[in-house]
Amino acid sequence: MQIKKQQVATFQEQPVFQYRLINQQGNYIDVLSYGATWQSLVINGQNLLAHFDRVEDYFETPAYLCQTIGRVAGRISHGSFQLAGQTYQLPQNEGQNTLHGGPGGFAKWNWQTSAKKAEKAAEVILTKVFTPEMDGFLGKLSAQVAFSFDEQNQVKITFNGTSDGTTLFNPTNHAYFNLNADQHDLQDQFLTINSQRRLELDQEKLPTGEFLANQQTGYDFSEGQLLEPALAKINQQFGKAEIDDAFVVKANQQPIATLTNQKNGTQLELYSDRSGLVVFTADLNQDKIFDALALEAQSLPDAINHPQWNDDIVLADGAKKEYQIVFRYRQLKS
Repeated sequence: MQIKKQQVATFQEQPVFQYRLINQQGNYIDVLSYGATWQSLVINGQNLLAHFDRVEDYFETPAYLCQTIGRVAGRISHGSFQLAGQTYQLPQNEGQNTLHGGPGGFAKWNWQTSAKKAEKAAEVILTKVFTPEMDGFLGKLSAQVAFSFDEQNQVKITFNGTSDGTTLFNPTNHAYFNLNADQHDLQDQFLTINSQRRLELDQEKLPTGEFLANQQTGYDFSEGQLLEPALAKINQQFGKAEIDDAFVVKANQQPIATLTNQKNGTQLELYSDRSGLVVFTADLNQDKIFDALALEAQSLPDAINHPQWNDDIVLADGAKKEYQIVFRYRQLKS
């Protein structure tokens, strides 16, 4: 394994570093210190992540493109929640709601970095302390995100949080994929999700608290579907032109989702230790063609306002939480 570090930009007078973790096959990942951003997953010369070539474009992207998001991924309804009988108000950055940690969330900062390598894997570690003055959340959070890459072309993202004072912690990486070489559209891409239910969402994409069955709908990816026919079926059944939904998944030894390019045999398996997977079809080029698929493994969105789910995202004073997401690359016979 090799590690290459270089300064690639400047943000608020701070150097932005890119770390490249390279295995013996010449495959690699790139990670940026700004936004703890996963910039590249390059296998056999092809980047499987939707990405910007210009680093400065990550500073203003509204899509949170492959950035680490937190303290809480997804939407918090009206930017408020109750804890120990007291109501707290967060900064709002999507109408009345708080999205992806709000205007001062993880993706908006440059992180401190270090790296280490072993014989069969290399790792870049990003750390930052978040105070209430920085992001509006309770408590002083010490956050760490570690990206590792190994000789089996496996990417492992590990999130750690400890807090001085009780806070919320439900981070993820807002990874977007396109397994086509030109990344023009999502043709030939086959998605499987280990899920039977999804959250019912209102017009603001906030959970109502109820669950909907995926069976006999375009949302049933339990046996896998090509994305383009699935989108057509969802549009026909529900009048929705995109997928922007939270699926309920179960953490076990099986992948919670698998994305396969049926034409070239490229496949990514996604493993998670949490209960939710947000799936979003994106039109990054704004040409009315979906060209990226976001797969965000996390606890269910707005879980703090739905205690009946028993999906705990509270990080107690002095406690520690750790979450992990794993992406395993395979090359099937094409």
